[in-house]
Amino acid sequence: MATNTANFFSSKSLRALYVIWYREILLYWRNKIKVFTSIFLPVLIAVAFGTGLGSILEFRHLPYNFSQFLYPGILGLSISVMSITSTLSIVWDREYGFLREILVAPVSRSVIAWGKILGASTVALIEGILLLFTAPYFNLVLSPLQIGEIFLVIIIFTLGVAGLGVFLTSFVSRTESFSLLLQLFIAPMSFLSGGFFPLNSLPLWLQNLARFNPLAYGIDALRWTILSGNLSASQISTFTLHSLPSCIIALLIFDFIIILLAFRAFKK
Repeated sequence: MATNTANFFSSKSLRALYVIWYREILLYWRNKIKVFTSIFLPVLIAVAFGTGLGSILEFRHLPYNFSQFLYPGILGLSISVMSITSTLSIVWDREYGFLREILVAPVSRSVIAWGKILGASTVALIEGILLLFTAPYFNLVLSPLQIGEIFLVIIIFTLGVAGLGVFLTSFVSRTESFSLLLQLFIAPMSFLSGGFFPLNSLPLWLQNLARFNPLAYGIDALRWTILSGNLSASQISTFTLHSLPSCIIALLIFDFIIILLAFRAFKK
C-alpha cells in the first residue's frame, strides 16, 4: 500500500498526470465551436425558459424570481454534462489506438484515470467560470466570497461526475455505445436533478429517488451559494430539497466511491 502511494506521487507519475490533464484542457480549448456552444446554449436556455416560464409563473406569486431559480440549475446541468462528455476522449483514444500507447507507459493506470478525471473537472470549471460572467444579466450580484464558494462546489461536484464518466467509458469501446449510456444515465438524472423545477414540489416517491441522485445535491449546493446574496435562507429552502452542508457531505461521499470504482474499472 505504501509502495503504491509512493509510486503514485513519484515525479514520473506526477509528470504523466500533468500531461494527461493538460491534454484534456487543450482538446476543449482548441475546439472553438465546442467552447462557443458550451456557453451559448446554456445561456439561451436560461434566458428563453427563465423569461418565458417566469412570465407565466409570476401569476402564482412565487416567493422568488424564476430566472434566478433556473440559472443555478442550468449552470449545474451544463457543467455536469461537460465533465462527463469530456471523458469521451477515452473512447476516442481506445478506438484510434492512442490509449494503448498510454497504457504501456511505465505509470499506474490509476494515474491515467486520475488525469482524465482532473482534466474533465477542470474543463467543467472553465465552462462554469465563463457562465458566471452572465450572472449580472439575471440580476445576480456575486461577492468574492460567493465566487470562491461556487468554484469549490463546482470542483467537488464535477470530480464525481467526471469519475462517473471514466467508470462508464471503462466498459465501452465505441463512441455510439457511450452515447447510449449517456442517454440511459444522464437523462433520468437531469430530470430528477431539480434543474428545471423544485424537487420538494414532487411526489414523495420521486423525492426519495432524487435523494440518490448526485446531480440533485450539486445543483442544490449551487443554488445555496449563488442565491445566498439575493435571497434569504428561508426563501432558498422553499425550493431546495437539501441543505448546503448535507449537499457537500453527499457529494464528497459520492466522489470518494465513484472515483474508487473508476480506478478499479479502468485497471481491468
